[in-house]
Amino acid sequence: MTGRRTDKNRKPARPWKIRLNLAVTVLVLCLGPIMIGAGSFMINADEELARTGARATGTIVHFDDVTKASQRRIRVDFTTPDGSAHRTFAAVDHDQHPVVGTDVPVIYAEDDPGRAIVPGYESGGEWFRGAGVVLTALFGGIGTLAVVLMGVGALRGFLRRRATRRVG
Repeated sequence: MTGRRTDKNRKPARPWKIRLNLAVTVLVLCLGPIMIGAGSFMINADEELARTGARATGTIVHFDDVTKASQRRIRVDFTTPDGSAHRTFAAVDHDQHPVVGTDVPVIYAEDDPGRAIVPGYESGGEWFRGAGVVLTALFGGIGTLAVVLMGVGALRGFLRRRATRRVG
């Protein structure tokens, strides 16, 4: 005889495993919206910095021209009016081709020159928000499909039980 033995009772699921599965599921479903919120917050902070920050001229000192979009970055060194040197990084889109040694504008927070942006180049918030949208669409689609399939299964079971009662 092949197959699973049916004469023994199956062990009940452990409560901690059920809770762990539920916690992981909730975390995965919430990850995308959390990333969207964090990315939007970062973008808004950069926009506020662009409106209120101090301006300086920086020089592109390094450019990683790689094929993976999330790793295409420039490093820009700039000097504040007090003479201290600082650097910032910015993401580079595939249609942009910066040249090392080129001067670019930099906007920085006067109270924290380490917080700076390079206008015309992306900040980390755009990538973060985009990844959140992708995760939300992916896991939200899978979750919706699972709920629909479980609903169809429950409806079929209900209809079978109802049909069996009528026959008997």
